[in-house]
Amino acid sequence: MYGEILVPTDGSPEIEDAIAEALDLAASTGGRIHAVSVVDTREYSTLSDAKWLTIERDRTERGESAIADVRKRADERGVPVETELLRGIPHEEILDYADENGIEVVVMGTHGRSGVEHFLNGSVTEKVIRNSTLPILVVRVTA
Repeated sequence: MYGEILVPTDGSPEIEDAIAEALDLAASTGGRIHAVSVVDTREYSTLSDAKWLTIERDRTERGESAIADVRKRADERGVPVETELLRGIPHEEILDYADENGIEVVVMGTHGRSGVEHFLNGSVTEKVIRNSTLPILVVRVTA
């Protein structure tokens, strides 16, 4: 049951509860964590190359740090872990990774935004839920 567990992370402190939940689930089921971070490449098409490269480098470093943190925490608990930094549209990359790696459950955080803030910012978690046939464990994160 839940041998392959995907936890997307953006490196924000708010996502800590979702990571902890994924690690607890993996520890209790004998599962393996797949930690991914996605560098969103679609939002910078109007920027100059110099600005885009700076932003991409910063996002890449943040993503690498985020998945390294999950690896460290998993290693400390004796939970097997795979990590990968992806590039593209976040919800699409998460869903593709899940399909390609036999993921059985996805553990994600959500800020629980609504109204105008939700409309303006969108929700990667919501898009994953709407487009996946997998079980999704959603953990409400604190802002």
